[in-house]
Amino acid sequence: MESRPSRTGEPRSKGFWDREVGRLPLRVALPVALALVTSAGIAVTTLWVGGPSRTTASAPAPTGPSVIALPPAGSPPVTTTSPAGTTTSTKAGTSSKPPTTAKPPAGPTLPGAVVTMLDDITAVFEQGKTTPQYATVVNDHDGCGFKAGWASFCTARGDVFTVVSQYTDDVPDNPLRRYLPTLQKLGETHSDDTSALGDSFVNDWRTAAGDRKFDEIQLRVGHELFLTPALAIANQLNIRSNLGVEDLFDTALMMGSSSSDCDGLPKLITETVIEASGTPVSGISEQAFLTSFNQVRIKHLRNPCTPGRQKVWSAAVDRVQALQQLADKNCWSLNPPLTIGADFNLTIRTPSD
Repeated sequence: MESRPSRTGEPRSKGFWDREVGRLPLRVALPVALALVTSAGIAVTTLWVGGPSRTTASAPAPTGPSVIALPPAGSPPVTTTSPAGTTTSTKAGTSSKPPTTAKPPAGPTLPGAVVTMLDDITAVFEQGKTTPQYATVVNDHDGCGFKAGWASFCTARGDVFTVVSQYTDDVPDNPLRRYLPTLQKLGETHSDDTSALGDSFVNDWRTAAGDRKFDEIQLRVGHELFLTPALAIANQLNIRSNLGVEDLFDTALMMGSSSSDCDGLPKLITETVIEASGTPVSGISEQAFLTSFNQVRIKHLRNPCTPGRQKVWSAAVDRVQALQQLADKNCWSLNPPLTIGADFNLTIRTPSD
């Protein structure tokens, strides 16, 4: 039976799709929701497959979707194959503003020079330096336990266990090996108690940081845990700029990339879709979407639901402000020299890991 025309002359059946869900018409909300479910699933799979290994042997490195390809720092630009089958070179800085209509490639990649710049921006945010500080160890008493290394790996989150495990795989005779059972327990129980590690761990971590192999493993683990899921979500949302990837990477590193993280990247993306009424996939400009994303992130930093983070995160709003300033200045490619503003005011002149 045909639907009876309404007073406006439109079929009544269209009214169903015009109903709003979170301020979005249902015809827009449904595909957006499906895209977000896929993104969150990628992030969860990439970041954490069951937590640290239950053996005292080194834990396997987290693995992400096979389409994600991360070149080692310092490698030449990577090539990607376009849908038409032609091979093109991926280079940083080809545009002064983010494109909004290009289709995502089959496998997102970043040139080594861009990865190195992202690493240096992390160093600015985490240690106030323009190059990674591999030897740093601090305890901010914010629920993380020790924050160690370039990416502030947490003992309570299992990150430090992963770093030391992979280092022990490559360099069995190292000063940190003896802490593996304790690090595994702290990661499995999410305990921020560092008393069993003590000052000796701090000293041994700093000693290990004198080994370039240890530093390289810190970079590798940081990319696996935080950059790979950020790239996967960027690809789902059609975020194409280097700065856009940095926004997602920094959020994953600082606030988590799992759907179980109440202030994590998937949660913030979900809220941003509602705030921006769509994504770059549905036609929202990347610049507008990332501006909304930064606003949502600041709200979470000022009022986090993650235990223990209230004081530390509320004081870290400046890193989001610095990223927004780069967007306002059209620094989408992150080409050096790059000045990180807000309260940092540091310039990365020659990116170096």
